Amino acid sequence: MWNKTLSTHALPERMMPRDVSTRWNSTYDMLEFAIEYRVAIDAMTAICNFNLRQYELLPTEWDIAAELQDVLKVWDCLSLFPPCSCYFV
Repeated sequence: MWNKTLSTHALPERMMPRDVSTRWNSTYDMLEFAIEYRVAIDAMTAICNFNLRQYELLPTEWDIAAELQDVLKVWDCLSLFPPCSCYFV
């Protein structure tokens, strides 16, 4: 049903990345995906037969997710640079 929902909304087929505590910045990856695929996620949680209504986000919660993604993006960008002693004073 997920892939059908994605095709209905003209989104490429992808699975949501998991938030893994031992993987650097996986929360950012998950939020980036969720915001990009928000329309499909909202469509899936709105279908009563799937019992996903409890996971449905309110518009204010989506706003918070977008703000958190912006904050975590900085850390994601910083992780692209190799460690350097000049960062530590």
